[in-house]
Amino acid sequence: MPPSLLLVDDDPTLIQLMGRLLGDLGRIRFATSGEAALRQAHAERPDLILLDAEMPGMNGFDTCVALKAAPDLSDVPVIFVTSHTDLDHEMLGFSVGAADFIHKPVSEHILRARVTTHLRLKQMSDELRRLASTDALTELPNRRAFDAALAREWARSLRETQPLCCLMVDIDRFKDYNDLYGHPAGDVCLNSVALALRGALLRPTDMVARYGGEEFAVLLPNSTRDGGCMVAERLLQAVLALHLPHERGVLDGIVSISIGVACSDECQEQQGDAAAGESSSAYLMQRADCALYLAKQQGRARIRMIESPPGAAPPLVGQGVLDDLDSAGRHS
Repeated sequence: MPPSLLLVDDDPTLIQLMGRLLGDLGRIRFATSGEAALRQAHAERPDLILLDAEMPGMNGFDTCVALKAAPDLSDVPVIFVTSHTDLDHEMLGFSVGAADFIHKPVSEHILRARVTTHLRLKQMSDELRRLASTDALTELPNRRAFDAALAREWARSLRETQPLCCLMVDIDRFKDYNDLYGHPAGDVCLNSVALALRGALLRPTDMVARYGGEEFAVLLPNSTRDGGCMVAERLLQAVLALHLPHERGVLDGIVSISIGVACSDECQEQQGDAAAGESSSAYLMQRADCALYLAKQQGRARIRMIESPPGAAPPLVGQGVLDDLDSAGRHS
């Protein structure tokens, strides 16, 4: 997909001129005010913004401050387009996060050269960021990327009062698998399971990440407990369908997984007002991890959700989908 350029100026004539000069470098969008620029940027994240410094209402400097304050827009480079040539204005622009300046009247050669340079730098930055957030073996998001996504989705679930489910997934007896078949075969197994998990997620908003070792974490925005258990069952079946041989596997001599499920409404019930705190997303993960431990403890190759508060005994197991698992004979 070509890069997206957002041109912001209260002079439509200048916008048209810059649009013609830059049309072959990317998809051009435009706004004639700072407020409109923010709406456009939030609606579709641009790769580069050319921003007029002086506009009625919200000027370019205030617009840049607002852009840099938005987590999803803070790394978008901003080039100020201004008639001011004094050092004070340039220092002000850099202090609010500008990447560069272009002076009016606009020179075609300077405009194209600087836009091309910053698009190239943005592409390199995006690739480095992608590598830093991707697991090298499975090419899934890594734990750092998952933790960032969890924090964003938790905040959004509180803001919009929508449920959020988290699943912890572990390959059963993976150490035995490595001991039996060797670590290269273990890597192939991890890759196969990762592909199966990713393929079993049907919504673009759902996310699976390699959490560490043979563990994976799944994030399901706008999912209830029942929805989370349904996805967990789909994941479990997708891995079983691979029919990866495992002599010491827990069922039928093939690789299987265990899954722990936790949902945000459950955490909020347990924590009350504390659910609004930053630690609540960690509590969600703790609940999922406890449920995974329960699944392991009860024989592996199954799904569990802890319904009672931590420390209460015995914990109750989620029903519905889990009853179907019992009838399928996968429980000890």
